[in-house]
Amino acid sequence: MYSNQLLNELGLLNLKLKQNNTTTQMPVTDSAPPVSQQQTPSVSKPVTPPKMDKNEFRLLVKMLKAIGHDCVFDAIAYDGKAVKYSLSEVTLIFDDINTPDTATTTHLASLHDILADDSLKRPVWEKLKTLKT
Repeated sequence: MYSNQLLNELGLLNLKLKQNNTTTQMPVTDSAPPVSQQQTPSVSKPVTPPKMDKNEFRLLVKMLKAIGHDCVFDAIAYDGKAVKYSLSEVTLIFDDINTPDTATTTHLASLHDILADDSLKRPVWEKLKTLKT
């Protein structure tokens, strides 16, 4: 059994087990690594998802309204590069307009590129018109 002073020096707790209203001292084993070898757990910051630029978000809302759809925030997925918006039957992916479309995905130019280059608005609009409900 270690003395209280030794337990304090080692930074160990003197735990006592409760049994039937009586307390007994828990034996301390030597299985714990020395204090110099103990590692403190690192506290990591919570990972915050990347946020869309407010101008890109406004453009997305305007484009969705143009095809008769009200923007639903929960349908937006943004990974820092591509914006994905889930309509009921198709997913709009704002990344590269030259990527081939499938039955469930429509690829459009990135919102950042549309804002930077007005010549991309026409081909994006032509694709969006086919989705208009």
